[in-house]
Amino acid sequence: MALLLETSLGDITIDLDIDGSPSLCFNLLKLAKARYFTSSLVYNIQPGRFCQLGDPCGDGSGGSSIFGLIHENDNDNGNG
Repeated sequence: MALLLETSLGDITIDLDIDGSPSLCFNLLKLAKARYFTSSLVYNIQPGRFCQLGDPCGDGSGGSSIFGLIHENDNDNGNG
């Protein structure tokens, strides 16, 4: 399975190792479906190896997993 990210400089295809990292793949797919990566910077690109993205501040401090986003939304709705 693969995930296609469309960027302003071209598309990035991410091959997912669902058998080797099921939780990571689940998290990535759910974040993409929730449009978490829209307007995110793609940085630290290592061709053929990895890239980093999804940092909402764009400073390398990190972001949230889909599980953190669900928990934040539950707290916002008074359900947490």
